[in-house]
Amino acid sequence: MAIKHILKLILKHKSISLLITLQIAIAVTIIGNTSFISYRTLQNWLIPSHMAEQQIVNVYTRVFDKNLDKGALIERDLQTLQSIAGVESVSYAANELVLATVNGRNFAHATLDEDKQGENIALFAQTPGGLETLGIQVTEGRSFYDTEYIFGHASEGQRASVVMISNALAAALFPEQSALGQTVYLHNNRLPYQVIATYQDMMLGEVAAYTNSWYHSAIIPEAHFGTNSQVNYLVKVTENTDDAIFETIENKLFEEEGRLVQQVEFAARAKKRLWDGRSTFAFIMMGISAIAILVTGVGIIALVSFSISVRKKEIGVLRALGASQARVMRTLLLENSILAIVGITFGLFAAMWLNQYFVTNLRIQGLIVPWLAAAVALCVWGLSASAVYIPARKAAKISPAQVTKTS
Repeated sequence: MAIKHILKLILKHKSISLLITLQIAIAVTIIGNTSFISYRTLQNWLIPSHMAEQQIVNVYTRVFDKNLDKGALIERDLQTLQSIAGVESVSYAANELVLATVNGRNFAHATLDEDKQGENIALFAQTPGGLETLGIQVTEGRSFYDTEYIFGHASEGQRASVVMISNALAAALFPEQSALGQTVYLHNNRLPYQVIATYQDMMLGEVAAYTNSWYHSAIIPEAHFGTNSQVNYLVKVTENTDDAIFETIENKLFEEEGRLVQQVEFAARAKKRLWDGRSTFAFIMMGISAIAILVTGVGIIALVSFSISVRKKEIGVLRALGASQARVMRTLLLENSILAIVGITFGLFAAMWLNQYFVTNLRIQGLIVPWLAAAVALCVWGLSASAVYIPARKAAKISPAQVTKTS
């Protein structure tokens, strides 16, 4: 009977009830969605790279002398870097440095059908020594033959015919069959490469990491130069080598005129920079949630206070009919709980829809976690109940004598 009476009160004051419900729904939508994004973003810190982060060095240089023979320069650099004490292997990096994007996004396709979405990948074009530098461990198939490596100016149009792909990429492209011998189509113009091997998953490219495909990568024995001023290298050093190796690398490369050494760092530093950027985004989302909570709390207090001021005479009648202060408070809290449950329900559905839209269309990371959704619902319900408590307590103290007052 009490519930029926409360529902009648809600319908009687439907405008205020609708505003309270709408405010709660909007708060849940914002807090829920930002929580999903923040949780997924911060969770990425726990994803292992499965690579020697403290042994792989990214070397990023630019050639400003247009008359410099880049091909000859690269060959000299490879010999110079290999001769440095503590260097185990070295490779020219044509496309990407480890966890530090240089040339943008790459895709791998299992078909030429343009209507089918490809997989985001980190595509590493390598010279001999690249597999050793990256620490690739073949799980099925074979390594590249020396005769399969292509090295030359981009204008020459030479292209390799084979590729190695990670286990994760193989499972994504060919879920029901072995990847060996299959054709993978790379680049925007979908050039065909035959898969000769799969290797243990490693978190190599920044783009793949940003698109939630952390271990999607491919390696081709094809390294071109001349498309721009970049000349980059991957260097693997012995274990426990300290940062002093950076200065040695820079000094050696500076001996060649006509170019700048822009950055030398361990892959671990590039990875930290990647996660630092993401954590900032996650904390911004948390700040938005905090603002939403504050605005919701203040808004509910204001709306309930206004509602009580309008219904002061009704509450006085209840008190005159013998309703205790506790019963009046329970009635108001129960009324708010009904509105909160309706608002939370709509808000959660809106948050999940919005999260799915962001993930699908804007490639923002998000993960709908049931326990997190429940925590958001409980938090907002507690917030609304707390916001109602003060005006409800004030309303419960209304004297029955006030019902006889005329306006």
